Amino acid sequence: MNASETAQTPNRPTGPSFAHLKPSSDNDRLLAALGYIFWIVVPIIVLLTDLRRSAFAYVHALQGLVFGGASILFVLLYTCVSAALTVIIPPLACILWLGYFLPLALGISCAYRTYTVGQNDFPLLSDVTRALFRHQLGPILSQGESPGQGKPTYNHERENDESASADD
Repeated sequence: MNASETAQTPNRPTGPSFAHLKPSSDNDRLLAALGYIFWIVVPIIVLLTDLRRSAFAYVHALQGLVFGGASILFVLLYTCVSAALTVIIPPLACILWLGYFLPLALGISCAYRTYTVGQNDFPLLSDVTRALFRHQLGPILSQGESPGQGKPTYNHERENDESASADD
């Protein structure tokens, strides 16, 4: 393998993506976008109601939860680092508070790209979501590999279908 081949090889792992998902309505697009800004409330509403039947809203709800968890970790770590730096160099406190807006700015950016373009794949966020929720996303990801299968069936729906057919 020469240098030009390694330069063309992407660093991201290749695997199933969310690129095939399209919003079925403007409501799906709006819910998906709001999930990155209000990442505690909106994803939980989507996951606990019938809104999860939309694969587009379901994937973005899971990504919103992952984004929210990463935001909480960032704020905790940033608080520790900025407190330590402020103790060492007190004038830095005048500037370091701006770092707390980084998760909000990234959330607004993701929301904008989701609402306007319908973007599904975000470089690190989508990879972490696929890794954490691979069992829940199995039907959605397998649908992307063989298009035209219709609406994805989630695990709880499959179990209900099997128990209903066993009763017949």
